[in-house]
Amino acid sequence: MVLPYHLVKVCGNAVFAARGSDIHSFTSTLEYVSTWKYPAQQREESNGPSAEAQDSPAPEGPPAKRRRVEPGQGPASNGHRADSANGQPKSKKAALYDVPANERPFVQGLYATTDGRHLVAITGSDKTIWVFEHDGAGNLKQLSQRAMPKRPCSLALTPDNRTILSADKFGDVYSLPLLPSTTTAATALSSAPTPSGSEPPLAEPKSRSETPSTPTTTAAFKPQADELTVHTKRNLKALENQKISLGRRALQEQLNRPQFELTLLLGHVSMLTAICVGTTTTTTTEGNGGGEGRKVREYIITADRDEHIRVSRGIPQAHVIEGFCLGHEDFVSRLCVAPGGKDKILISGGGDDYLFVWDWVRGQLLGKAGVLEHVKGVVGQEAASKVAVTRVFACRWEAGTGVFVVVERIPALFRYELLSDNTLHHRETIPLPGNPLDVEAIETSSAATPRLLVALYPSEATEDNSTSSSLMALDKEEAGWRQSKVENLPAGGSDINIGETELQKILYSTESLRKLSDFD
Repeated sequence: MVLPYHLVKVCGNAVFAARGSDIHSFTSTLEYVSTWKYPAQQREESNGPSAEAQDSPAPEGPPAKRRRVEPGQGPASNGHRADSANGQPKSKKAALYDVPANERPFVQGLYATTDGRHLVAITGSDKTIWVFEHDGAGNLKQLSQRAMPKRPCSLALTPDNRTILSADKFGDVYSLPLLPSTTTAATALSSAPTPSGSEPPLAEPKSRSETPSTPTTTAAFKPQADELTVHTKRNLKALENQKISLGRRALQEQLNRPQFELTLLLGHVSMLTAICVGTTTTTTTEGNGGGEGRKVREYIITADRDEHIRVSRGIPQAHVIEGFCLGHEDFVSRLCVAPGGKDKILISGGGDDYLFVWDWVRGQLLGKAGVLEHVKGVVGQEAASKVAVTRVFACRWEAGTGVFVVVERIPALFRYELLSDNTLHHRETIPLPGNPLDVEAIETSSAATPRLLVALYPSEATEDNSTSSSLMALDKEEAGWRQSKVENLPAGGSDINIGETELQKILYSTESLRKLSDFD
């Protein structure tokens, strides 16, 4: 089947939409411009070793153990994997289709800088963060690709658009520069020991910019014996093999270590699900003249699967915890700081029946807004007993603040309004011809309200409906909402052949964060 669009992001005057492992760009009037495709060579390498790697000679050392092989179960020839059914080698293309659904190189996130000059993307299977620059018209230029130690689940950009904050599923938050330094990975690798050398592992590279700023664990092991203290031929051979093994291990650790600037900021004891940046502004007195100045402080707000929302100081004091926003009884999947003059207001949602409104500076709960009750109005009272919020998006709306909420597997978009007293009220439910996956707002000078762009999974998948209906524009009119398909979309889809069941596992992953109780 042809993959639907599942992510949308407005970046300056351009609109980007992800479909599978490709990113399509459009103008602000939703006219198609170009497509960035995930590199084919990179995709093959992320799913398995190449033929050259499998045909490379075995390293020196003690012989490997032999095992009994039944007839017809020998290794495949030509570096390809054998088909379990007939023992025939598989092609690289067939091997790509055998990768599990959650390991395919889908674009898992799209983020844009506030100045509209750069687009940042996450691909899941290879744990890579991609940074692109565009010319304002939607033409992307890839600037970097950096593989993280663990798979990122959410990103945030600092207000100065210089640093990326990456939250991963192991509970850690790393910082890395938006534009990497010119130091190449070859410089760092030049200090790595050779596998066949007889010397113990060498010390770390001198330049701290070449390696992540994470603390080292333990010192490298060094054999106490040497050629002068060992006298038998067998022990001399064992000592030589030990040094070779240590050299290989050090080289492997060097190759696995990210060869770019990477700093560990903070960590949770649970899987992180969302991250955002908040700022506060205070008035200060400057010097003896008594003039007033403004001091801006940054904070990192993180949410995890264990119902916690933590507020930490910004770089370089991210290890200092300022407070918590506690009140959720189920997982938290989305965080959203209100735009405009309401930057001290945080809206959170997840597996609870409500949206939560916080004063995140004080850690105070300001109110709740129901979600489950409005979901039941769409699918019926008995069809919904719990919800999983997958998107909370806030934007300027009719001289106020509008909040749009997407709930997993619910064919509707829920619009809330953040009032002047910082309470959240449901205004309307917008029915859609499919389950929405993402939503963005496109500012227009001719309308009082922005134009909404929704990526959705169509309810009825046909050859025509599966592509054009997955990207829809919504315009607010006096009579209601006018829904229109985005025309002139690029033909075809991603080159990954995937079944509907596997696709739904990728698109609908929020509900899996819910913990199973003893009564389920």
